[in-house]
Amino acid sequence: MIVTKLHHWFKLQSSCLSHVVTFKQGKPGDCDLDELAGKIAAKWQELGLRLGISQNILDEIDANKERKAYWMLLHWRNTTASATLYRDLCHALCHDRVGLNNVAKEFCGKQTAFTNLCIIY
Repeated sequence: MIVTKLHHWFKLQSSCLSHVVTFKQGKPGDCDLDELAGKIAAKWQELGLRLGISQNILDEIDANKERKAYWMLLHWRNTTASATLYRDLCHALCHDRVGLNNVAKEFCGKQTAFTNLCIIY
C-alpha cells in the first residue's frame, strides 16, 4: 500500500520534477539588462519594489528617465550587495504581483532535464 501511494505521488509530481533550474552566476551585463527591460516594461515598478528599490527611487526614475525598466534594472544591479543576483531576480520576477515566471526561467537560469530518473521499490 505504501509503495502504491508513493508511485501515485510520483506520477502527480513528475511534471514538477522534469526540470531543475540552476541559477546563473555573476552579474548581468548592460546588454542583458536591456534585453530583460524589453520583456518587463509594463511591470517595471512592481519588479523594482520586489528587488528592494524604494518607491522614492522608482518615482525619480519614472520622472527623469525614458527607458524606465532599463534604468531601474541598472540601479538594482549597481547598488545591490547581494552575491546571488540571478536568484534574487528570479524570485522577484516570479512574485505574484509581477507574474513573469517564463521570463525568470529564460533569463535567470539554465534548465537541465532529468535523463535517467529511477525509483527503486
